[in-house]
Amino acid sequence: MVFATPEVIRNDVLEHRYTLAAVCLVVFDEAHRCVKEYAYSEVAEAYKREASNPLILGLTASPSARKDRILEICGKLAIENIEARNEADMDVAGYVKPVLLRWERIALPESYRNVSQILHGVLGEKVEKLRRMHLLPRNVTVTKRMLLDLGEALHRRLAKRRAGYLFGAMLLQSQAISLQHAIELVETQGISSLTKYLSRLPESKNRSSRTLANDPRVIDALEHSKSLVGVEHPKQARLRELVTEQLDANAYSKLIVFTQFRGTVETIVENLNRASRVSAVRFVGQATRDPEDAGLKQSEQVRILEEFRSGRFNVLVTTSIGEEDLHVPDVDHVIFYEAVPSEIRSIQRRGRTGRTSVGKVTVLMAEGTVDEAYYYSSRRKEQQMHHLLETVKRRGLKSPRKRKTTLLDYTEP
Repeated sequence: MVFATPEVIRNDVLEHRYTLAAVCLVVFDEAHRCVKEYAYSEVAEAYKREASNPLILGLTASPSARKDRILEICGKLAIENIEARNEADMDVAGYVKPVLLRWERIALPESYRNVSQILHGVLGEKVEKLRRMHLLPRNVTVTKRMLLDLGEALHRRLAKRRAGYLFGAMLLQSQAISLQHAIELVETQGISSLTKYLSRLPESKNRSSRTLANDPRVIDALEHSKSLVGVEHPKQARLRELVTEQLDANAYSKLIVFTQFRGTVETIVENLNRASRVSAVRFVGQATRDPEDAGLKQSEQVRILEEFRSGRFNVLVTTSIGEEDLHVPDVDHVIFYEAVPSEIRSIQRRGRTGRTSVGKVTVLMAEGTVDEAYYYSSRRKEQQMHHLLETVKRRGLKSPRKRKTTLLDYTEP
């Protein structure tokens, strides 16, 4: 039996140091990763090619809410059968613990809303211009996904025809993305995050960012945000309360706090370490974005996880790097600093607790912001995911292989 990361197997197969010809079973854990060019895909192709009688088992708690993605996973792994389980099923119930899930809406201060309103005004202008160019639909709320899709479409059109109006559209689309990001920062993260972001726009290599930085309204928003430095986002106070309440109930508790943005990780750690009995630690990826956001080497990551397991730290503050492959068996409370739009990420985050005892999950949401939209989006996608799995399971999947392969959807608590 060989336990390995897919990169190890892929590289050894490519260099002919190892062959999959005699392997009787390959298990792909976190099988939702088996899309596009991820190493799982290459290992699966090599196995199907080399083995005379391949048998594959794919395991995942979060396949996807998109039918095309589920079918892509099934195609790459030659999946024929799907089995789905939840925590109530007889063969699962004995191995998972209940998880208490709650969502907390938090009102934004008026000063934050004033800054957000300025930025919304600029964003509305950019979106309206794109609508007049018939590039965005009317009477619908324009989302980040729509703007990203528009950017890809414009790049494809520019590759065929370098028309002047397309360059103008690209400028507007890029600025709209930047403004949406700025609004998300002030509404869901805090004024210091927005101040740093807007202050860096004039130094950007991107022409659209530099142009945006010269807009009088953006300059006004930056001045407002600078005047509010020190006014923390109300999530910070509630987060301290949640952590303190958990440690009051059980002094040996372990908590994980998830946030979307690396810049927010340090702010949360500093905020929590001001509370008594809290020992919070930063856990991020290896990439270094800038001198103020240095990544962690693999050895540092291993050390931090060991110290978290041993109780040296009782709060781990992390980004998406902590969503998968983070094996800490006794996490009592997982806190989402903001809602996430992805059903996969939401499921994976929740799965960090409830492994050996009853767990708790709290999602913090700023009222009337993208937080709420993301929350409803992830819930809807999760429901779609389970419906899709049942549909595909009933209809079956065709595969040219003789040996049947299975994608097993196991529900993490």
